[in-house]
Amino acid sequence: MVAVSVIMPVYNTKETYLREAIESVLNQTFKDFEFIILNDSPDNANLKKIIASYTDERIKYAENPTNLGIPQSYNRLQELAIGKYVAVMNHDDIMKPHRLAIQYEFMEKHPEIGLVGTGYKKFGKINRFKAVRNPRTHDEICAFLLFKSAVHHPTMMMRRSIVTEHKIRYNENFISLNDRQLCYEFSKYSKLANIPNVLYKYRFHADMTSRCKKDTIRHERAMFHKLWFAYNNIELSPEEIDVFDHYTTYGRQKINNIKTLSTAVHTLERLSNANQQRKFLEPNSFTAVCALYANKRCLNTLWNSKVNIKEVIEETSLPVNRALLNTCNSLLGWRKP
Repeated sequence: MVAVSVIMPVYNTKETYLREAIESVLNQTFKDFEFIILNDSPDNANLKKIIASYTDERIKYAENPTNLGIPQSYNRLQELAIGKYVAVMNHDDIMKPHRLAIQYEFMEKHPEIGLVGTGYKKFGKINRFKAVRNPRTHDEICAFLLFKSAVHHPTMMMRRSIVTEHKIRYNENFISLNDRQLCYEFSKYSKLANIPNVLYKYRFHADMTSRCKKDTIRHERAMFHKLWFAYNNIELSPEEIDVFDHYTTYGRQKINNIKTLSTAVHTLERLSNANQQRKFLEPNSFTAVCALYANKRCLNTLWNSKVNIKEVIEETSLPVNRALLNTCNSLLGWRKP
């Protein structure tokens, strides 16, 4: 059995991007791996030719009979993998040379960890200089999962034994949030972690899924919230759900009235209080995340509307940054005398 199975679906990938991705895997300092490339665009003869031009025996080529889609392809790749660990790779990104070595060593030293990600750097025409490091510990990662994917999908390495034993699969109803759902499923059976080292280069370009499928992704976020609330027995009103889906967790949506802000902050407070009572997540970590998002939504409202948020700040029991928010509320000068 090989130590690591690197899995990579490809779909009508630009030749330059694909070659850079393949070569970054083959040039890893860690050598004990198989590299499974699954072609989800089987009618693209050029893709087959590009992949066939590499003679490295670690490459295992497969193709879908027809275009199946992202989550279906990842599920098939999981079935084909034989390694102790499975490492995810995007068809248009770049692994740094020590990625597999560092993740493998980490997993060997930490048997309680079932899934680990790494820091990454964005590159390309958009956000090319930004390095991202997600929360490091299990409690912090789980606290963020309701709000965002706290382990970057293509940096993941996971224990295949947990996938097999608990029949963990990508949610085939999602094209984007399946990675967050995967983390959530893993968190039920093992610990999660992030290595802070930047070991991956994440390419931004006009054709990437997150830019082309924005409406679908917004719908998927709402679906994931619904699943999370149901699993943790959280009951919210239709208004609270609507505000949570469209404003509370989505920073780019402008809040321009006090009612929406009040609902957003109150809902975060309700979630924190429910967790304090039932402890489905580590209480301090989850409360801190709820307070963080309350801070963000308050600042969003101050920037985008002419309302006084003093009452919202005073009434919430969340540990928001009152000094900052009150100062901003005053300095922006939009309050009535």
